[in-house]
Formats: sequence, structure tokens, C-alpha cells
Amino acid sequence: MSEALVFGGVNLDQVVYVSRPPKEGETLEGESVETFLGGKGANQAVALSRLGATVSFVGNVGEDAFGKELISSLSSEGIDLSMLGSVNEKTGTALINVFDNSENQIIYIPGANKFTSHIQVTSESLETAKIVVSQMEVNAEEVEQLFFNSKDKNCLNILNLAPFKKPSKKLVAHTDVLVFNELEFSLFASLDTSSPVEVDILKEKLENQNLSNKLALIVTLGERGLVYYENNKMDYIEAEKVNAVDTVGSGDCFVGALSYSLLNGKSLKDSCEFANKSAALSVTRKGAATSMPKIEEVRSFFKL
Repeated sequence: MSEALVFGGVNLDQVVYVSRPPKEGETLEGESVETFLGGKGANQAVALSRLGATVSFVGNVGEDAFGKELISSLSSEGIDLSMLGSVNEKTGTALINVFDNSENQIIYIPGANKFTSHIQVTSESLETAKIVVSQMEVNAEEVEQLFFNSKDKNCLNILNLAPFKKPSKKLVAHTDVLVFNELEFSLFASLDTSSPVEVDILKEKLENQNLSNKLALIVTLGERGLVYYENNKMDYIEAEKVNAVDTVGSGDCFVGALSYSLLNGKSLKDSCEFANKSAALSVTRKGAATSMPKIEEVRSFFKL
């Protein structure tokens, strides 16, 4: 069994590269279209595996050609798929537009992901796992029950609150590290989402949540970097400067790299710095799972 268990979504990403977002009612000519392995769970599992962790992925694909394609792609990454299910439903799909400025728009159709259940996770896998990672592409109740079970086995639970769904108090209580992007944190904290959250007021907003001191929070801010909050203290890390090509999957790369670093006993600060670098490298490449870097690539690119 594996030291890292990832529970979450797996999709076929259909990516259109186009100069800019179309206006309402407008037809634009795209530059190209490509398909990739995607889904937040699958992306994070690939990120962990490429960095050197042993990984089990728990999710569901459909009994269709897309499902077979995704199983093949995941298998080629050296990921344990013994808890991956196949159901009589269409495989999850994401329709993605990527623009010349590297930004993107995503529409997600969950399909088979709606049937992913905590009962797919064996008790033996939780005995072995040191870290459990999930997102919200599957039903929140299933994540909640899995985290309850995994804390009983002393696993470190990492929750990426994406796509945003308001988590229950029970789910938060069984989470060790909670990761948001800026929009997701604004929704979580009931803030105005029409303008960026200023870094210097983030600490106040974090303190206002009245969360347990045992819970660490991370808010990624895109090209502005990130903040992490631990033991009532907040710190800021600047973004790495790279030539971005495609930002799809960069948040998943961050979560995967963060999990890898924590798995290896690094501090939250060191893990955030490593994840920041890994995610920066991922945006220099096309695709989601395909953009995840290997450990030697991160070390070489940033001279670590």
C-alpha cells in the first residue's frame, strides 16, 4: 500500500486554446484543441507520484472509452489504482478554454465522480497511509466520512476546498491543512468577491474565522503569491517569476507538492515554498496532469 492516498475527481480535460474569452453571442476561431488527463484528484495524485511519493488514487471513471483512456494514463504514472472504481455513468469531463494570457475558464461535468464513496477506501490502505488528500469534486459527505476514518488512523488530512462547497463543521474539525485559492477563501469567509483581498487584511479575516489552532490554512493568490496561517501567525510568500503558458492544474500541483513536502517531514513554511516553486514550473507547460514536474526538474529549475 501507499504512503499517500488521494480521494477525488478524475476527468478527461478537453482544452481549447483561444486568443481571448468570447463575448456573449460571439463565435471565435480556436487555435487548437487537445485532450488531457485531468480532475483535481487525479492531478494531485500525479503530482505526488512524479515527485517521488507512493500514491493510491481513489475515484471513479465511467464504463466508456474515456474511462479506459484515463485508467491507462493513471497507470502509466505508477499510481496504485486498486481502489479506483468503474460505474455505469459517463466519465467526468472538463471543458476548458485557455487564453493567450495563460488564464482559463472551466466548466466541469462530474459524471462518474458523483458516485465516488468513502467505502472504496480499504481499512488496510488507511493503516499504511501517512497523508490523505481530497478536494470537493466528489460529494462532501464522502470526504467528511473519509477524513473521520483517516484521523482515527492518525493520518494527516489535507483538504483543497475546490470547487468551492461550504464545508461542514465536522469536516473542518477533521482537517489538518485547508487550502484555498483567493476566490474560494472569499466564499468561505463570506467576503466580497468582486475585488482582490488585500494581503495586509488577510490576517484579520483569517483570525475572524475562530478556527482551531490545530488547523493550518493556506490561501494562494496567483501571481501575487500566497499566505499561510499557522498557530495564529500569518506569513507571506511571493510568487515565482516564470513565463506562464497554461495555468490549468497549477493549484493541483501546489496541493500535490505541498503534500509531498509535508509527507517528508518539512515544516509548513518550507512546504509552501516548495509547492510555490513546483506550481510555478507547472504553468510553463500545457495541460493539467501532464504539466506536473518531477522532483529533479524542480531542483534543477530553481537550483535547489
